[in-house]
Amino acid sequence: MDDAALRTTFLVARATESRGCLEPGDWPDVAVSLLLEGNDDPEIAELAGLSRRAGGWDTNALLAAAYDRHRISVPDQETAVDLVARLMADDLRARPAAVTGPMIRLLARLAPPDFESNLASRCFAEEEYLDCGCGEDALGFEAELQSMPTLGLPGSVVQALARPLRSTLPAVQPPHGH
Repeated sequence: MDDAALRTTFLVARATESRGCLEPGDWPDVAVSLLLEGNDDPEIAELAGLSRRAGGWDTNALLAAAYDRHRISVPDQETAVDLVARLMADDLRARPAAVTGPMIRLLARLAPPDFESNLASRCFAEEEYLDCGCGEDALGFEAELQSMPTLGLPGSVVQALARPLRSTLPAVQPPHGH
């Protein structure tokens, strides 16, 4: 994994953390995927050795050191939602979901309570109509979302970063109706 891909990974991680989609206990899986891609940062190696029960006390100092070394700051809300959207588009291209409008469903969760992102706000408004047949434009919007530019990250890293948000999708198609 080259430096540009590592920086992108850290930027996406910061974005997902800022939107509440990546918890300290998710970092061991992310770190293992980075190690498997050839990353040898000492903080990544230490994060990979943590348990899924790791908390902020275990991860914060390690992440702060890695973010500082690679000059990664917390992105603004609009940028964070865009990065999470591109991450999810990459994940869904590799592993399609079993429900209609998975991007809309996932990004709608990023809108409340402050609605600081236009993209998340639009998804929040569209989500209401996904399961009633009233949302014909939602399917076009969904296709637009799924065709967002790729982040260019390895599949294992995308999957590890996307897993926490993707786990919020329904396992089966919800029934149609209001």
